[in-house]
Amino acid sequence: MVKFFIDAYADMFGDELEKYGMFLAPSKIKKGNREFYFHGYKKSDDMQKIAQDIKDKKYSIVALSYDEWYDFFEHELLEGNDVVYFSVSTKLLFDGGATIKKVFAALNKKYPTKTAILVDTLTVSRGTSEIAAMARLVYEKEQDIDAALDFAETLIGKFVSIVAVESADGAKNSQIFNTTMENFAGASLNMKPILSIDTNGKFKVLDKAKTFRSAVSKLYSNVKENGLNIADYTFSIVSFDADKEAQSLYNKFRELVNENEIRLVPLSLNNAILVGGKCIALTFHSKY
Repeated sequence: MVKFFIDAYADMFGDELEKYGMFLAPSKIKKGNREFYFHGYKKSDDMQKIAQDIKDKKYSIVALSYDEWYDFFEHELLEGNDVVYFSVSTKLLFDGGATIKKVFAALNKKYPTKTAILVDTLTVSRGTSEIAAMARLVYEKEQDIDAALDFAETLIGKFVSIVAVESADGAKNSQIFNTTMENFAGASLNMKPILSIDTNGKFKVLDKAKTFRSAVSKLYSNVKENGLNIADYTFSIVSFDADKEAQSLYNKFRELVNENEIRLVPLSLNNAILVGGKCIALTFHSKY
Protein backbone atom coordinates (compact mmCIF):
# COMPACT_ATOMS: atom_id res chain seq x y z
CA MET A 1 0.00 0.00 0.00
CA VAL A 2 1.21 3.49 -0.85
CA LYS A 3 0.23 6.00 1.83
CA PHE A 4 0.19 9.72 1.05
CA PHE A 5 1.03 11.96 4.03
CA ILE A 6 0.69 15.66 4.76
CA ASP A 7 1.13 17.46 8.07
CA ALA A 8 -1.03 19.82 10.08
CA TYR A 9 0.40 22.86 8.28
CA ALA A 10 -1.45 21.64 5.18
CA ASP A 11 -4.87 22.39 6.71
CA MET A 12 -6.72 19.20 5.82
CA PHE A 13 -8.45 17.32 8.61
CA GLY A 14 -11.22 14.90 9.50
CA ASP A 15 -13.58 13.86 6.75
CA GLU A 16 -11.48 15.47 4.04
CA LEU A 17 -8.49 13.29 4.86
CA GLU A 18 -10.66 10.22 4.50
CA LYS A 19 -12.31 11.53 1.36
CA TYR A 20 -9.00 12.01 -0.45
CA GLY A 21 -7.28 8.98 1.05
CA MET A 22 -4.69 11.08 2.86
CA PHE A 23 -2.90 10.54 6.17
CA LEU A 24 -1.64 13.12 8.65
CA ALA A 25 1.91 13.15 9.95
CA PRO A 26 2.19 14.47 13.52
CA SER A 27 3.49 17.82 14.63
CA LYS A 28 4.56 18.88 18.09
CA ILE A 29 3.03 21.56 20.31
CA LYS A 30 4.14 23.00 23.64
CA LYS A 31 1.93 24.54 26.31
CA GLY A 32 3.76 25.61 29.41
CA ASN A 33 6.17 22.80 30.23
CA ARG A 34 4.06 20.15 28.51
CA GLU A 35 4.82 18.95 24.98
CA PHE A 36 2.38 16.85 23.00
CA TYR A 37 1.81 15.61 19.47
CA PHE A 38 -0.92 17.23 17.42
CA HIS A 39 -2.61 14.71 15.11
CA GLY A 40 -5.27 17.04 13.77
CA TYR A 41 -8.94 17.10 14.70
CA LYS A 42 -11.88 15.23 13.30
CA LYS A 43 -14.21 18.23 13.12
CA SER A 44 -13.60 21.96 12.92
CA ASP A 45 -15.61 22.41 16.14
CA ASP A 46 -12.91 20.53 18.01
CA MET A 47 -10.48 23.35 17.32
CA GLN A 48 -12.65 25.83 19.22
CA LYS A 49 -11.76 24.07 22.47
CA ILE A 50 -8.19 25.34 22.20
CA ALA A 51 -8.84 28.58 20.30
CA GLN A 52 -8.77 30.79 23.38
CA ASP A 53 -5.41 29.42 24.48
CA ILE A 54 -4.04 30.21 21.02
CA LYS A 55 -5.36 33.77 21.30
CA ASP A 56 -3.71 34.05 24.69
CA LYS A 57 -0.44 32.81 23.13
CA LYS A 58 -0.13 29.85 25.49
CA TYR A 59 1.10 27.54 22.75
CA SER A 60 4.33 27.31 20.81
CA ILE A 61 5.53 25.01 18.04
CA VAL A 62 8.28 22.49 18.74
CA ALA A 63 10.20 21.04 15.82
CA LEU A 64 10.20 17.26 15.58
CA SER A 65 13.62 15.76 16.08
CA TYR A 66 15.41 13.55 13.58
CA ASP A 67 14.54 10.46 15.65
CA GLU A 68 10.87 11.41 15.90
CA TRP A 69 10.52 11.86 12.14
CA TYR A 70 12.57 8.74 11.46
CA ASP A 71 10.61 6.54 13.86
CA PHE A 72 7.28 7.70 12.48
CA PHE A 73 8.03 6.90 8.84
CA GLU A 74 10.12 3.81 9.59
CA HIS A 75 7.11 2.34 11.39
CA GLU A 76 5.07 2.73 8.20
CA LEU A 77 7.75 0.98 6.14
CA LEU A 78 8.00 -1.86 8.65
CA GLU A 79 4.24 -2.23 8.45
CA GLY A 80 4.66 -2.93 4.75
CA ASN A 81 3.59 0.47 3.46
CA ASP A 82 5.34 2.70 0.95
CA VAL A 83 5.20 6.39 1.90
CA VAL A 84 5.03 9.68 0.04
CA TYR A 85 5.25 12.74 2.27
CA PHE A 86 4.12 16.10 0.85
CA SER A 87 5.87 18.75 2.92
CA VAL A 88 5.05 22.42 3.06
CA SER A 89 7.85 24.45 1.52
CA THR A 90 11.02 23.31 3.25
CA LYS A 91 12.12 26.96 3.24
CA LEU A 92 9.44 27.53 5.88
CA LEU A 93 10.61 24.80 8.24
CA PHE A 94 12.68 25.74 11.28
CA ASP A 95 15.86 24.23 9.85
CA GLY A 96 15.15 24.80 6.18
CA GLY A 97 14.10 21.19 5.81
CA ALA A 98 17.53 19.75 6.68
CA THR A 99 16.18 17.22 9.19
CA ILE A 100 13.36 15.79 7.11
CA LYS A 101 15.66 15.52 4.08
CA LYS A 102 18.21 13.57 6.13
CA VAL A 103 15.46 11.28 7.42
CA PHE A 104 14.28 10.30 3.95
CA ALA A 105 17.84 9.86 2.72
CA ALA A 106 18.51 7.48 5.62
CA LEU A 107 15.27 5.56 5.08
CA ASN A 108 16.03 5.06 1.41
CA LYS A 109 19.50 3.80 2.27
CA LYS A 110 18.26 1.35 4.92
CA TYR A 111 15.21 0.16 2.96
CA PRO A 112 16.26 0.16 -0.72
CA THR A 113 13.39 -2.11 -1.75
CA LYS A 114 10.75 0.19 -0.24
CA THR A 115 9.45 3.54 -1.47
CA ALA A 116 9.99 6.56 0.76
CA ILE A 117 9.56 9.83 -1.12
CA LEU A 118 9.72 13.42 0.16
CA VAL A 119 7.97 16.03 -1.98
CA ASP A 120 8.67 19.73 -1.37
CA THR A 121 5.47 21.49 -2.48
CA LEU A 122 7.01 25.00 -2.33
CA THR A 123 3.81 26.21 -0.70
CA VAL A 124 1.85 25.98 2.55
CA SER A 125 -1.67 25.48 3.84
CA ARG A 126 -4.22 24.37 1.25
CA GLY A 127 -1.66 24.58 -1.53
CA THR A 128 0.14 21.58 -0.06
CA SER A 129 -3.17 19.78 0.55
CA GLU A 130 -4.33 20.32 -3.02
CA ILE A 131 -1.10 19.04 -4.56
CA ALA A 132 -1.08 15.96 -2.34
CA ALA A 133 -4.78 15.17 -2.76
CA MET A 134 -4.76 15.51 -6.54
CA ALA A 135 -1.60 13.42 -6.84
CA ARG A 136 -3.31 10.79 -4.70
CA LEU A 137 -6.31 10.77 -7.05
CA VAL A 138 -4.01 10.24 -10.03
CA TYR A 139 -2.38 7.35 -8.23
CA GLU A 140 -5.77 5.84 -7.43
CA LYS A 141 -6.69 5.96 -11.11
CA GLU A 142 -3.37 4.94 -12.67
CA GLN A 143 -1.90 2.77 -9.88
CA ASP A 144 1.44 4.29 -10.87
CA ILE A 145 3.41 6.32 -8.34
CA ASP A 146 5.54 7.92 -11.07
CA ALA A 147 2.42 9.16 -12.85
CA ALA A 148 1.15 10.65 -9.59
CA LEU A 149 4.46 12.40 -8.89
CA ASP A 150 4.70 13.68 -12.46
CA PHE A 151 1.25 15.23 -12.04
CA ALA A 152 2.28 16.78 -8.74
CA GLU A 153 5.23 18.40 -10.51
CA THR A 154 2.84 20.17 -12.89
CA LEU A 155 1.20 21.83 -9.86
CA ILE A 156 4.24 22.68 -7.77
CA GLY A 157 5.25 26.31 -8.21
CA LYS A 158 1.74 27.47 -9.15
CA PHE A 159 0.35 28.23 -5.70
CA VAL A 160 0.42 31.59 -3.95
CA SER A 161 -0.75 32.42 -0.42
CA ILE A 162 -1.50 35.92 0.86
CA VAL A 163 -2.02 36.33 4.61
CA ALA A 164 -3.67 39.20 6.48
CA VAL A 165 -2.41 39.23 10.06
CA GLU A 166 -4.16 41.11 12.86
CA SER A 167 -1.09 41.56 15.03
CA ALA A 168 2.29 42.69 13.77
CA ASP A 169 3.73 41.84 17.19
CA GLY A 170 2.35 38.32 16.92
CA ALA A 171 4.02 37.82 13.56
CA LYS A 172 7.29 39.36 14.81
CA ASN A 173 7.34 36.86 17.67
CA SER A 174 6.63 33.95 15.34
CA GLN A 175 9.28 31.28 14.95
CA ILE A 176 8.77 31.39 11.19
CA PHE A 177 7.79 34.99 10.42
CA ASN A 178 10.21 36.76 12.76
CA THR A 179 13.00 37.21 10.20
CA THR A 180 10.55 38.40 7.55
CA MET A 181 9.08 40.92 10.01
CA GLU A 182 12.38 42.37 11.29
CA ASN A 183 12.21 45.43 9.05
CA PHE A 184 8.43 45.80 8.93
CA ALA A 185 7.72 49.51 8.71
CA GLY A 186 4.57 50.36 10.59
CA ALA A 187 4.78 47.92 13.48
CA SER A 188 5.03 50.80 15.94
CA LEU A 189 1.88 52.32 14.45
CA ASN A 190 -0.04 49.05 14.91
CA MET A 191 -0.34 48.56 11.17
CA LYS A 192 -1.62 45.17 10.03
CA PRO A 193 0.89 43.29 7.86
CA ILE A 194 -0.07 41.42 4.71
CA LEU A 195 2.38 38.61 4.04
CA SER A 196 2.79 36.47 0.96
CA ILE A 197 4.28 33.08 0.24
CA ASP A 198 5.47 33.11 -3.36
CA THR A 199 5.77 30.25 -5.84
CA ASN A 200 9.30 29.58 -4.60
CA GLY A 201 8.04 29.01 -1.09
CA LYS A 202 9.49 32.23 0.36
CA PHE A 203 7.79 34.74 2.67
CA LYS A 204 7.80 38.48 2.22
CA VAL A 205 5.84 41.47 3.50
CA LEU A 206 3.55 42.38 0.62
CA ASP A 207 1.58 45.30 2.02
CA LYS A 208 0.11 46.79 5.20
CA ALA A 209 -3.18 48.28 6.30
CA LYS A 210 -4.53 50.39 9.14
CA THR A 211 -7.20 47.90 10.18
CA PHE A 212 -7.62 44.15 9.94
CA ARG A 213 -10.76 44.65 7.88
CA SER A 214 -8.92 46.71 5.29
CA ALA A 215 -6.08 44.18 5.30
CA VAL A 216 -8.58 41.46 4.42
CA SER A 217 -9.94 43.61 1.59
CA LYS A 218 -6.44 43.87 0.21
CA LEU A 219 -6.28 40.09 -0.08
CA TYR A 220 -8.91 40.45 -2.77
CA SER A 221 -7.65 43.65 -4.39
CA ASN A 222 -4.11 42.29 -4.64
CA VAL A 223 -5.36 39.58 -6.99
CA LYS A 224 -6.82 42.18 -9.34
CA GLU A 225 -3.96 44.67 -9.00
CA ASN A 226 -1.49 42.03 -10.10
CA GLY A 227 -3.40 41.51 -13.33
CA LEU A 228 -4.69 38.07 -12.43
CA ASN A 229 -7.84 36.83 -14.10
CA ILE A 230 -10.05 35.72 -11.23
CA ALA A 231 -12.00 33.35 -13.49
CA ASP A 232 -8.80 31.33 -14.05
CA TYR A 233 -8.22 30.62 -10.38
CA THR A 234 -9.66 28.56 -7.57
CA PHE A 235 -9.41 29.73 -4.00
CA SER A 236 -9.18 28.55 -0.43
CA ILE A 237 -9.93 31.06 2.31
CA VAL A 238 -8.27 29.85 5.50
CA SER A 239 -9.05 31.69 8.72
CA PHE A 240 -8.56 31.71 12.46
CA ASP A 241 -10.69 33.78 14.83
CA ALA A 242 -12.03 35.71 11.82
CA ASP A 243 -15.13 33.84 10.70
CA LYS A 244 -17.11 36.97 9.82
CA GLU A 245 -14.33 38.47 7.68
CA ALA A 246 -13.67 35.12 5.99
CA GLN A 247 -17.34 34.72 5.10
CA SER A 248 -17.42 38.24 3.68
CA LEU A 249 -14.39 37.50 1.51
CA TYR A 250 -15.99 34.26 0.38
CA ASN A 251 -19.18 36.09 -0.64
CA LYS A 252 -17.16 38.68 -2.56
CA PHE A 253 -15.49 36.04 -4.70
CA ARG A 254 -18.75 34.17 -5.15
CA GLU A 255 -20.39 37.24 -6.68
CA LEU A 256 -17.75 37.32 -9.41
CA VAL A 257 -17.17 33.68 -10.24
CA ASN A 258 -20.06 31.43 -9.39
CA GLU A 259 -18.55 28.45 -11.16
CA ASN A 260 -15.31 28.48 -9.22
CA GLU A 261 -14.69 26.22 -6.30
CA ILE A 262 -14.03 28.42 -3.29
CA ARG A 263 -13.44 26.76 0.07
CA LEU A 264 -13.75 28.12 3.58
CA VAL A 265 -11.21 26.29 5.72
CA PRO A 266 -10.57 26.42 9.49
CA LEU A 267 -6.94 27.17 10.23
CA SER A 268 -4.79 24.50 11.79
CA LEU A 269 -3.54 24.84 15.32
CA ASN A 270 0.05 25.07 14.10
CA ASN A 271 -0.55 27.89 11.64
CA ALA A 272 -2.61 29.90 14.11
CA ILE A 273 0.29 29.75 16.57
CA LEU A 274 2.84 30.69 13.92
CA VAL A 275 1.08 33.87 12.82
CA GLY A 276 0.32 34.94 16.36
CA GLY A 277 -3.46 34.65 16.36
CA LYS A 278 -6.19 36.23 14.24
CA CYS A 279 -5.58 35.98 10.52
CA ILE A 280 -6.99 35.11 7.11
CA ALA A 281 -5.01 33.48 4.32
CA LEU A 282 -6.06 33.39 0.69
CA THR A 283 -4.45 30.51 -1.19
CA PHE A 284 -5.01 30.23 -4.92
CA HIS A 285 -3.70 28.41 -7.97
CA SER A 286 -4.21 28.59 -11.69
CA LYS A 287 -6.37 26.07 -13.49
CA TYR A 288 -4.56 23.37 -15.40
